[in-house]
Amino acid sequence: MRVKEILLLAAELCGRRDLADYLQGKNGEDAAAFARETDTLLRCYNLTENEIALDYLPLKREESLYSDGMIPYTAFALAPVEIFSVRDSSGQRLPFTAGETGIRVRAGEAVVVYSVRPHTKNMSDVPSLDRKGDGRLLALGTACEYALMSGMFEAASLLERRYRDALACACRERGGRLKLRRWV
Repeated sequence: MRVKEILLLAAELCGRRDLADYLQGKNGEDAAAFARETDTLLRCYNLTENEIALDYLPLKREESLYSDGMIPYTAFALAPVEIFSVRDSSGQRLPFTAGETGIRVRAGEAVVVYSVRPHTKNMSDVPSLDRKGDGRLLALGTACEYALMSGMFEAASLLERRYRDALACACRERGGRLKLRRWV
């Protein structure tokens, strides 16, 4: 599934059939206005994917690196957001300390499991979240953000509830982090 298909579904969830038609290539009367709406929808998509990846379902990467007592963050293929574990080549957990410039770990080969931030997408890209059901989850989050930005507050409230339910299901299935609501 491509980002464009998720945006199409999000437009339909918001009740914007005219915008969905524009995304399918059916020209509307005001192409410039639809192009601005599409940019807003794409911005909402990127915000949603970022929120999910950073707060709920981290995008985990595993990389084998050599340590001389310190592994600088610049040695990673992608910039790490959070370090989950460090193991040696035989799979034994290694104690580590994440510092300002890198990870302090004993010298030798180290396998680091870490999370990354998704890069900003355009319409032809493939989402970073690509498991079953992620397209619907991303579409619900995008639609919710778009409805809120467009001033459709009643629709945003309904979409928010559906999005949070889908997010809770995804977190339960995949062992993600679900933040509980707290009242002060």
